[in-house]
Amino acid sequence: MQSQIPNIKQKGLFGVIYFLGNSTYSAILGLAANLAFTIFLKPAEYGLYFIVLSIMTIFGYFTDLGLAASLVQKKDPKEEEFFTAFTIQLALVTSVVLLGFLLTPLIIYFYHLSSEGIALYRAMLISLFVLSFKSIPSTRLERKLEYSKIVLTQAIESTFFNVVSVAFLFSNFGIYALAIGLVARSFVGTFFMYYFTRWKPKLLFSKEHARSILKFGIPFQSNVMLAFIKDDLLNLYLAARLGLTNFGYMAWGKKWAEAPLRIILDNTNRVLFPILSMFQDQKDKVAGMIEKNIFYNSLILMPVFAGSFFAMPIFVQAFPGYQKWEIAISSFSFFLLSSLFVSFITPCINVFNAIGKVKTSVGFMLLWIFLNWFTVPLLVTTYGFTGVSIAFAINSLSFILVLYELNKYVHFRFLRAVYHPLIATFYMVLMLWALSTVQFSPTLKLVATFALGAGTYIFVILSMTKGEFIKDIITILRTKEA
Repeated sequence: MQSQIPNIKQKGLFGVIYFLGNSTYSAILGLAANLAFTIFLKPAEYGLYFIVLSIMTIFGYFTDLGLAASLVQKKDPKEEEFFTAFTIQLALVTSVVLLGFLLTPLIIYFYHLSSEGIALYRAMLISLFVLSFKSIPSTRLERKLEYSKIVLTQAIESTFFNVVSVAFLFSNFGIYALAIGLVARSFVGTFFMYYFTRWKPKLLFSKEHARSILKFGIPFQSNVMLAFIKDDLLNLYLAARLGLTNFGYMAWGKKWAEAPLRIILDNTNRVLFPILSMFQDQKDKVAGMIEKNIFYNSLILMPVFAGSFFAMPIFVQAFPGYQKWEIAISSFSFFLLSSLFVSFITPCINVFNAIGKVKTSVGFMLLWIFLNWFTVPLLVTTYGFTGVSIAFAINSLSFILVLYELNKYVHFRFLRAVYHPLIATFYMVLMLWALSTVQFSPTLKLVATFALGAGTYIFVILSMTKGEFIKDIITILRTKEA
């Protein structure tokens, strides 16, 4: 195992680079596409898009049962286990999609869907069915740490969805444009995943293998199912409580504030989970990995959140047709604070799952369900859609409890991990606050905000660390495979 460590580190780092490269590409493409969505769609239509996404996410929870995670976590799964997992998932997704079509009248009744909304809902059901075929072959690539193929498939998917959707939006297709883009994306992504893996699925079911897979998978998926109650079921409630227009404002703030988490955190965690699983019995190595993970996440995310806080209000003023979202700036700001604390929580939950402490993850999920369902309705009554973001910011302070609990199993130094990024971000905030008091054109001020913020942060972080983290990355990249 010792001889494999450099190779695993290198593959893990390349995996993060691949995912971040794709995320950067997708973020630029997605930014342009989301601008088109939020310019061409009304807040109510934007809210409709997000509520249908939440419905699809809910259906998606019932199509997995933790099959993929179980296969990744296993030390040496047999080929028959992959076939068994594929068979179970196909049966699940077929049942869920058929149920989704049967529930269409009920969905229309609750959310007053127009013909465009119905088309989007049905397109997402088709997309859900097709994309489910990607899960098991993607797992095979993850086990081999062949992240470049996964990333390329995701990049192709993202390109198809955004280009096709925007093209049809410009042709005045409205919501139908998103429906067409979703279906196109699912077929293209699934085709390329099988092209890269060359895996041939087979319908095979073994009770023994199914029991082995589901022993880890069901507790893992129960954690995911609780996330559905915490987030997506809450979205269904909020859409009905706030109305689609106010829900659209809330969704806009949440999406932009959490975008850095989706780009950075999701990708580093996806790479880290199989690596942590390999070393789950070596707590000292796990501690080192979690410290590095939190440091590098904070190194990127802290200045991004701080810069976004100052930049977004200027951007809304500077970009034509975007002033309609100004009402949601306060909501965006509170979601930024929540996202900062979540960036500490998520890697820790990832460690709990990797070392087999899934019940601990479930316990925290139950706590967050209680907090969300208690505070959100309460604050929405007083503050409207902004109350959602305030509640999320308050509840995310529970990251302190997560850190305390993880230290019982893995002794790592959290303050040491965040110290340098936190200090550098503090100096950056001081400079941007001073700039915010100066009055000049929004476009010029936006450029100045990016330049001054980035320049200050880079200067301070390099001065404090002497560039040691850059040397670490270069060392791993140059390490020859064992």
